[in-house]
Amino acid sequence: MVKIGDAFVLCDAGGGTVDLISYEITALLPRLELKELVPGKGGMAGSLGLNRRFEQAVKDVVGEDQFYHLRKTKGFEEAMLQFDRTIKTAFRGAADEEWYVNFPMANLQDDPANNIQANCWNLKGDALKRIFQPLITDILRLVDDQVNLVTVKRMTENHPKAKEIKAIFLVGGFGSSEYLKQCLEAAHANIQIIQPHDAWSAIVKGAVLSQLPQEASITSSVATRHYGVSAMSTYNEAEDSGQIKKKDTYTGVDRVSKMTWYIYQGEDLKRDQKLIFPFYRSLEENFPPKALIFTDELIQCEAIQPAKYPRAGVTRTNCVLTSDLTGVDRSHFKRQTSTKGATYYDVYYNLAVTIEAAVMKFSLEIDGKEIGSVTAAYE
Repeated sequence: MVKIGDAFVLCDAGGGTVDLISYEITALLPRLELKELVPGKGGMAGSLGLNRRFEQAVKDVVGEDQFYHLRKTKGFEEAMLQFDRTIKTAFRGAADEEWYVNFPMANLQDDPANNIQANCWNLKGDALKRIFQPLITDILRLVDDQVNLVTVKRMTENHPKAKEIKAIFLVGGFGSSEYLKQCLEAAHANIQIIQPHDAWSAIVKGAVLSQLPQEASITSSVATRHYGVSAMSTYNEAEDSGQIKKKDTYTGVDRVSKMTWYIYQGEDLKRDQKLIFPFYRSLEENFPPKALIFTDELIQCEAIQPAKYPRAGVTRTNCVLTSDLTGVDRSHFKRQTSTKGATYYDVYYNLAVTIEAAVMKFSLEIDGKEIGSVTAAYE
């Protein structure tokens, strides 16, 4: 029976990749609600790689010359289909297992030393294990990493179930492999390994609550990178030495381009969350209408430690927000006098990042009214 606070890992072992993500149950009623625990990870350890290794094993057994002609035959297609649909999922990893791989009408030469007779290859368990092993090793490593990340995060939060992961759900085509399940059971003896047809449905049924719907609501996810904006800040010699500084035309103060980070990598991002930071922009007294078309960039950074300053190769633009302020009441523009006695205006506004279901919105607001918005590229 699952309970609030239980954690589980979802391992999607598909054709080309294996993707892992972890969740914690935050509510059971009136519907199942989950929060993402750590950023999802993946690798090129899908079952297509296993097919390629099987193909190479066939080539090694029959020889390069025979294989050149064999791979063009219907018999080879049938053998590959047999491996993909039957052997791949049913193999249990035992050395004494035997599988008879058929190559109908392929005209293969009999080779008793390699267990080939009458267009049939007697594939032994130990040989099949060697085909599987590199991919199994990669998947075990990916699962280990995810389990360790979840454990460390919950320990740092003093979670009462920090050292407990309820289950690992294996889904996807290769997720139905018996051998993969056995290897995970051996590596994680204290975690239940489950191969459901429908992961969400299986989690719900595990709650033994028939009234729960057959779906889950994700209430929060984990940021996989940092997101923020760059703005001109007052230059501080002690902190900003070595950075390019520019003199403010109106105040005479030295300024430097600095990052303001809204979201940090690894943070829990709750749905319907809104993050707001205030900014202002200075305009000359007789500014043209085009000066009220503001452009702002949402910047992202994938380094572990977020950059203090925008820097090529470390930070990059995620999206560009264009906002038309020509319709904004001029009472929002604050009249100022420069150090040289010239009149100018400061326009105060907020830049907001809003987290919605599978969507991140970057917007400009004045007095709570949205002037412009753009959808960010969000993973």
